[in-house]
Amino acid sequence: MSAPVWPDGLQDGTPLPFSVWRVMHHVDGQRDISEVARLAGMTVPDVQERLNAAAAWIARATQRDLPISDDLAERISQCLTGVVGPMAAVMVDEVLDDLGDHATLNATLSALARQLTPERVQLFARLLRERGVT
Repeated sequence: MSAPVWPDGLQDGTPLPFSVWRVMHHVDGQRDISEVARLAGMTVPDVQERLNAAAAWIARATQRDLPISDDLAERISQCLTGVVGPMAAVMVDEVLDDLGDHATLNATLSALARQLTPERVQLFARLLRERGVT
């Protein structure tokens, strides 16, 4: 078995669930997966699941810092429409204009969330997850 390695972009300070860090703490590029599993007190499939979770977290974190594409802005508008109705497109356009060159996914969603009630934020987040935006 080959030795697992940290995903590109993962750093010591990256916020991950404890169950993932419990595995990543033992990943050093030298130990094979069975040794990592033994040290973490888990099965090999559990370790593989945590390694996949770490990679997925990093992929999402990287996505949050990317600039907003037209396609992504449209998907955000569609999700927001399910929350606030036809004003969603205007809200998204205004936020993107306000953010200018700093319009990342994270900044855009944060700015939109500030305009919503907590209940609507939860619905918006659920719709974003369902459409694969976050």
